[in-house]
Order: sequence, then C-alpha cells, then structure tokens
Amino acid sequence: MPLYIKLLHEAMGTAFNATAPLILILVLVGLITSLLQGALQIEDATFALLPKTFALIILALTGGFGALNIFETMATLFITHAPTLVRQSWY
Repeated sequence: MPLYIKLLHEAMGTAFNATAPLILILVLVGLITSLLQGALQIEDATFALLPKTFALIILALTGGFGALNIFETMATLFITHAPTLVRQSWY
C-alpha cells in the first residue's frame, strides 16, 4: 500500500479519535437537556442551547481529552514522512 494511503488512513483515524469524545459528551448533554425539557415541559430554545455551549467551553478549556496532543503526534508523523512522499511514485 502506498505511503500516502497509509497517512490518509492515519489522518482519518486521528480525526475520529480526537473528535469522538467531544461529540459523545455533547450528545449526552443534549439528551439530558431534552429529557429535562420534556419532563418539565419547557419550550425555550435557550434552555436547549446553553448547557451544550457551557459543556463545549469547559471541554475547550480543559484540553478536550488531549485532542491537541493527538494532532501534534499526527503532524510529527506527516513531517517525518514528507521526504518519502515527495520522492515516491504516485501510481
């Protein structure tokens, strides 16, 4: 398998590993908020948006489960393989 396909596969896996915990947390917060809205019969859009916004801010301030470290590792991998990518055949 060509190196660029391996790096593309690594990039897609890295993107999934970095964003999956964030999306999962936001989905859980949205589900809990919607259950509260249904139980208390609140029809306010602000009540649905604020908890997700606060959760996203807290995740951003705490580092988002090490997403920056994951992307740093991927960037290092791409930079170390750059000379090989330039010299290889693309067919």
